[in-house]
Amino acid sequence: MRLFAALLTLLVITSASQAQTQRKETPIYRCGPEGKDLRDAPCPAGGAADTVQFDQPSNADARAARERQQADAREAKQLEKERKAQEARDLKANARAAVIGPQTPASAASAASPTKKAPKAPKRPKAKAAKPAEAGKLDAAQAPAANPALGPKPQR
Repeated sequence: MRLFAALLTLLVITSASQAQTQRKETPIYRCGPEGKDLRDAPCPAGGAADTVQFDQPSNADARAARERQQADAREAKQLEKERKAQEARDLKANARAAVIGPQTPASAASAASPTKKAPKAPKRPKAKAAKPAEAGKLDAAQAPAANPALGPKPQR
C-alpha cells in the first residue's frame, strides 16, 4: 500500500512540474551605436552576447489563457447586446415630448399634437434717415496736419 501511495505521489509531482511555466534563456546581441540595436544573431562588427531569461508558459497555461479570452469576448458581446436593447427601450420610453409643470387636458393634447401656424409675413426694412453732422467730429479742413515721421495718411 505504501508503494502505491509513493508511486501516486511521484506521478502527481512529475505531471504538475510538467504543467508549470518553464524558465528559459536566449542570447541577445547588442549592435549599433550605444548598443540600441538588439538582435538574436551575432552583430556584423562582432561583440559578446548577453543572455535574457524569460518564462515560457506551458501548453495548459496557454490553453487556459485562450479560453479566458474567448469567455471575456463572449461576455463583452452579451453586455453590448444588453446595452443596445436598454438604449432602445429608453429611446422608446422618452419618445413623447416632456412637459414641465402641471398639465391640463387641453395643454396635454396640445403638447402631444402641436398645430402648425401660418408663417408671418416678412417685415419691410425701415428707410434710414440722413444723419446730421455731429458737433464733435472734424471735417478734412479742420483736421491737424499729418506727422511726416509717420508717413502718408492712409486712404479710406
